[in-house]
Amino acid sequence: MLRTNRTPGHCRNPSRMKALRPLAALAVAALLAACRPGGDGAAARLEPCRIPGVEREVRCGTVTVAEDPDRPTGPAIDIRFAVVPAVARNQQADPVFVLAGGPGQAATRTARQMLPVLSEVNSRRDIVFVDQRGTGGSHPLECEVEETSLAATFEQTQQLDHLRACLKGLKGDLRQYATWIAVRDYDAVRARLGAERINLWGGSYGTRAALEYMRQYPERVRSAVLDGVAPADMVLPVSFAIDADAALAALAEVCARDDRCARRYPDMASRVEELLAQADRGLEVQVPHPLTGAPEPVRLNRQVLSSLLRVPLYAPQLSAVLPYALARAARGDYTALVALNSAVASGVNENFAAGMHFAVICAEDVPRVDAEQRARVAATRFGGAFLDVYEQACREVPVRPVPSSFYGIPASRAPVLVLSGGLDPATPPRHGERVTERLGNARHIVSPFLGHIVSTQGCAPTQIARFFRDASFERIDEACLTRLPPATFFEPIVAARPAGKDAR
Repeated sequence: MLRTNRTPGHCRNPSRMKALRPLAALAVAALLAACRPGGDGAAARLEPCRIPGVEREVRCGTVTVAEDPDRPTGPAIDIRFAVVPAVARNQQADPVFVLAGGPGQAATRTARQMLPVLSEVNSRRDIVFVDQRGTGGSHPLECEVEETSLAATFEQTQQLDHLRACLKGLKGDLRQYATWIAVRDYDAVRARLGAERINLWGGSYGTRAALEYMRQYPERVRSAVLDGVAPADMVLPVSFAIDADAALAALAEVCARDDRCARRYPDMASRVEELLAQADRGLEVQVPHPLTGAPEPVRLNRQVLSSLLRVPLYAPQLSAVLPYALARAARGDYTALVALNSAVASGVNENFAAGMHFAVICAEDVPRVDAEQRARVAATRFGGAFLDVYEQACREVPVRPVPSSFYGIPASRAPVLVLSGGLDPATPPRHGERVTERLGNARHIVSPFLGHIVSTQGCAPTQIARFFRDASFERIDEACLTRLPPATFFEPIVAARPAGKDAR
């Protein structure tokens, strides 16, 4: 789904392009070599600006860097960043850098969600939002594609056609937007702000960027929070199928243990299998468009249905509606299933740079897919629905070799707080566990009934504030995160009915 990117004030994106939905959806030593002449490491001159979702005025700036780090005098790009100043007078010198997810999100456009999480932190520390190269105001690799129907939203052929047209029109060298190159820009911003050390908050793909920054610049990190860990060796398109399948199975188990859900939807798991089997045989349904309400035909194959099943799993409030949506779909009504997908995608699509997304995954993940991983993907309910799309798309994307050291998890002297949601379909606890072990100076907390991104839920902001204040695990209340309850499963309000009738 397409939305116009509207960034007011000095931080406006001049291209005013629109973002393309991810096809599988549905993240300085080097400074002197990367910065253009004139970058002397002095404190940045920042100008007043506005960023979306932030009522008060903030400060914005840019650093100019070489697009290709091996050609410091070659083409240059600007890296845009925004600083939300600390409120207290006795502020600390080490700011918090927010590393956005995707890959493809612009950090400045996540401020609406992240500042409430970091409000207590912001009392004494600046919060810095850096648009990673290829996103937002940092030479965005965005796609302007007019979406005219649900078919254009969901059908693989149309999505691939749109992507190919987009990639041909992008200005820039897509080989230079991989994570290991991009984190040098973060350190260029740190140097321009005059901060000796920084704290990192990374969410989803942002954890991959944070880990790489920690690997390249360990002496610059005071502490880090990694929420929904996606390490470099994760191989994203493979994990999409494996982890979403596990999350769907876990949700069915939670439903089976819930008296009301089990009574109303006793056959959730079998309904998933039945719907996927129907999609394999070919299924065309009429679905009201979520915005216009006009009925439109949609061809549901395994790829489309897999996406419809996976996306609601990101948020417990939406996954709690999934048993109901599956029950309705079993009776031929796909309205609820499509609406759940749109509820997540509409927000994502407002902040998604498709060119940067594929520049990263096509360089770092797809080349690492091997026969063993294909077999593991084939054994899931989703099969190759996600991997096939990425492999086709990546044929159009030029890449450069990624250093082998990029795929290692660094031991960390700085303390790292790792957060995972037990029902997360994208970055479940299994990734957080092994990253925590390799980091060494880290603590992993799992909220068993949460989905993707824990930081916004319950007591998490308070625990994050304590951690950043002390750079220590000593005052962390782990129990308040582990005991967060599951979302209440949705039950429709229905009129009185004769005894024995099914109201589903």
